[in-house]
Amino acid sequence: MICNRTIVFIFFILSISIKLYSQTAEKLFGEETTNFSFVLQPSILKGYDVGISYDVTLDNSPSISFNNPFSAQFGFFYNFYQKNNFNFKAGVIVKTFNPTFNINISNEDLNAGYDYSDELSHFEMANQFIFSQTVKTEYFFPINNKLSCVIGLGVSLDIRTSGGNDVLSVAVFDYNEQTYHTFFIVDSNEQQVTGSLDVSLGVNYKTAIGLFQLEFFNNSQLITYPKEGVFQFNLDNNEKKMGVYTIKGNYNGLALIFSPAKGWLKKKGNK
Repeated sequence: MICNRTIVFIFFILSISIKLYSQTAEKLFGEETTNFSFVLQPSILKGYDVGISYDVTLDNSPSISFNNPFSAQFGFFYNFYQKNNFNFKAGVIVKTFNPTFNINISNEDLNAGYDYSDELSHFEMANQFIFSQTVKTEYFFPINNKLSCVIGLGVSLDIRTSGGNDVLSVAVFDYNEQTYHTFFIVDSNEQQVTGSLDVSLGVNYKTAIGLFQLEFFNNSQLITYPKEGVFQFNLDNNEKKMGVYTIKGNYNGLALIFSPAKGWLKKKGNK
């Protein structure tokens, strides 16, 4: 009951602010700023599943774990339609896609006569660019004549460039046998085209040079995932242990969006 009252109170305050201030999306993009927006959004690649056919908690068997690497992202939007406090936009965001994993294996299982535990990390599963063709709608909650709260929802068609590893193997030098031993192999199945859902929450602020928008966002894959496959450990005693993995390709990050004021090119040229 308290939660419901709180939500009602928040919407009541927002509705009052909308009535008090006329800084709507329609007015911003129709009268004050250009329809083009430039985007810079650093983020973290997240979302992995690892399944194994044996119990690693009982016998300390080998396994893999994934990291959460940084992803540089940039692009642009065209704000093509506004109605009251709604803004509709479309554009392209370029993202890096470079999932990495670590191999967790004991010296007893590897049995190579050397401790490789500090060297079996950050293996690159792929090194690609993603071109996300995005359509998104936003709703502006005006706080005052310059500041608004913004919520957004969008969908993207994600196209990946080449550069993924279909088969990756890892070998170490076996000091006992004086030869190289391939102890790990991973076979990948990659989807070059996927779809994703984008949810964001932030604020924008109008200045003399344009509109600045800062928002937190989550980008999650829909229906299919970009990369999944099977991995296998070939242990020293000829024993094979297998597992499966899925890279979901989700991103969490912070986006900075800038929409220049109308006539900014003319003002720049007159200086």
